[in-house]
Amino acid sequence: MAKAMLRLFGRPTSSNTQKVLWTLAELSSRTSFELVLASARLGPDSDLLCEGTGAKPYGVVDSDEYVELCPTRLVPCLVDGSLSVWESHSIVRYLAQKYGPDLHLGSIEGMAQCSPWMDWLLFQNFHECNHDFIDQIARTPPPERKLELMARSYEGYVKRLQKVEEQVARTGAFITGSSFSIADIVIGAEISRFSCGMHRWAMGPQELPSLVELPHLCKYFRRLQERKAFHEGCLQHERQHQKLEPLATGEMQELLPK
Repeated sequence: MAKAMLRLFGRPTSSNTQKVLWTLAELSSRTSFELVLASARLGPDSDLLCEGTGAKPYGVVDSDEYVELCPTRLVPCLVDGSLSVWESHSIVRYLAQKYGPDLHLGSIEGMAQCSPWMDWLLFQNFHECNHDFIDQIARTPPPERKLELMARSYEGYVKRLQKVEEQVARTGAFITGSSFSIADIVIGAEISRFSCGMHRWAMGPQELPSLVELPHLCKYFRRLQERKAFHEGCLQHERQHQKLEPLATGEMQELLPK
């Protein structure tokens, strides 16, 4: 069997790794790759945080070899031949530029339309709400969850996603306009985490907060679900991590629980 051309260090339960997995699934060439499981916080025996369970994490990120590939020791990291690329948005841009230019609208000008939204997501510090949201809802036993952190994370997501709600209301389709792009991948992965987390929250003992109406975001989330690559690279992994049942063929996940 031929050796995979690309190696991706990460884990499917990481929303940043999901961005890369989704991008790889979108490539028309279906570039082969090897996923190397790596993490300092989660491992093969449980979806709960290793610091709480005492379980062994996947590791790899703490090795001398890995720091040569990724100085921050974080995931994901992509290795393409002798080149290593780290930080998820940089990896997504790299894959689009090299293997699927249509994902950045086929031109330098197209990349210039996508990149500001990718930078906006980082500048808005989605990680601030993502981190506590996923750690509390999916990686902490229900009796030990901290409702105040969950509520603050929900409010943080809603505040940030208002801008996406406004943008897709304007375009009527995707983030930059009528065509799907890498801007949709990085933002869509955050929406997937938010949505799955809210559905998991609804299954637990803690009461849901008052849900804000986001009608255009709901339509946008359904539009993303029309893409096979979204399910393959992102949504199915997030649903599994959140202990949600697999969707039936043709079934759509609502943005928020009823």
